[in-house]
Amino acid sequence: MKQKRLKYAFSVCRSRILSVLLVACCLPSLQGSRMQVPVPEYFCLNPSACPLQFPSDSTALSNFHSKLNRLLFEGQGRIRILHIGGSHVQAGVLSDRLRSRFVNLSPALSSGRGLIFPYRVAQTNNPANYEVHYTGHWTATRNVSRRYDVRLGLSGIAVTTDDPSASLTVFLNRSAAYRTDFNRLTLLAYDTCRAYEPRVAAFRETESLPQGREEQWLRGVYDEDSRTWRFSLDDYADAFMLSFQPADTALCDGMHFTLRGILAENDSQGIEYDAVGVNGASVRDYLRCEDFGQDLQLIRPDLVIFGIGINDATQADFTKELFVSRYDSLICRIRAVAPDCSYIFVTNNDSYLRRIRPNPQGETARVAFFDMAAGYGAALWDVFSLMGGLGSASRWEMAGLMKPDLVHFTNPGYELLGDLLFNAIMEDYFRYLQP
Repeated sequence: MKQKRLKYAFSVCRSRILSVLLVACCLPSLQGSRMQVPVPEYFCLNPSACPLQFPSDSTALSNFHSKLNRLLFEGQGRIRILHIGGSHVQAGVLSDRLRSRFVNLSPALSSGRGLIFPYRVAQTNNPANYEVHYTGHWTATRNVSRRYDVRLGLSGIAVTTDDPSASLTVFLNRSAAYRTDFNRLTLLAYDTCRAYEPRVAAFRETESLPQGREEQWLRGVYDEDSRTWRFSLDDYADAFMLSFQPADTALCDGMHFTLRGILAENDSQGIEYDAVGVNGASVRDYLRCEDFGQDLQLIRPDLVIFGIGINDATQADFTKELFVSRYDSLICRIRAVAPDCSYIFVTNNDSYLRRIRPNPQGETARVAFFDMAAGYGAALWDVFSLMGGLGSASRWEMAGLMKPDLVHFTNPGYELLGDLLFNAIMEDYFRYLQP
């Protein structure tokens, strides 16, 4: 195992050196192309609205760009990006497009997979870029529910089991456009009874599933303060299986294990892109998650991309002032953990109410996002305008970029948005590089 680990470390180190030499030698050509990806032309797209905007501070992303610069030119450092939203993010296509673009900037930028949630266990749509299987009985709790008695965290969703025979298996690289490994696994989880403890068997996807041999199963270390189980591996893996075994000591009879997320990380330098989304979630719903700040401590993002708002703008009590006030409360929680992180506000896309008429609150929300970006010295990406403004969703549907509900995008639509946002960030990065 030690030989494998040394071989892996040597491979990573060699990739880093080659990456630094490549970037340094090719900087002029990179500046010419601006490291942007090609984007198809669509009649429904407003190109003039695609760049980032800076209502009050043109250096809003300087801290992030400085870290990206060090990573690209020196092969040093770790960058954490947190993308938080509703169904647009839970679907996983938009966030995964951005993740793959950042990771593929350089062979040296492949860091850990970051925060994931087994949505399939919660009987809801799971991102296609990682595969989840499970056995046993689990119940789901979402922050969009009116009432719940489970502690929710950053993910805004949790699954709970009282079934000792339950299990969970995750394959990280089955269909992703990049490969990630981990040698550290953190379960954001707790058990009020502690009669059973989680065990983890990590392996390569090319290997067979664990066959029950005791040496394959790792015992974790439970941290009471963060309510997490931490597992350290002797080798790198890209898949794992979670099961339960009786604990040496128990606080009560039975089992009540709640999982609110999984962190799959490694020791490499690079970019880690964490995506958090719950179908139908609004800013208020994330404010109800009492362990939000606690879980955020495990990530400490350098850049937060805010994509919450499409659901707020359909609520009966929606006003610009209330929307901004709730965002202020959310940002206070983030600043308490990561005071130096940068922000990108993403405006709501144009959408229709019951497919009958455009939602006029999209324009109100757009103004609110501009106000918040100005107030926080942040960047803003105006999806509402790049789509073409109020009523433009129907044209995006005609182009095959939006679903018939005129709220959600098709996979090509989400991929287009991911490429456009990546290009906008890279364009600002090269402005940062100019003397």
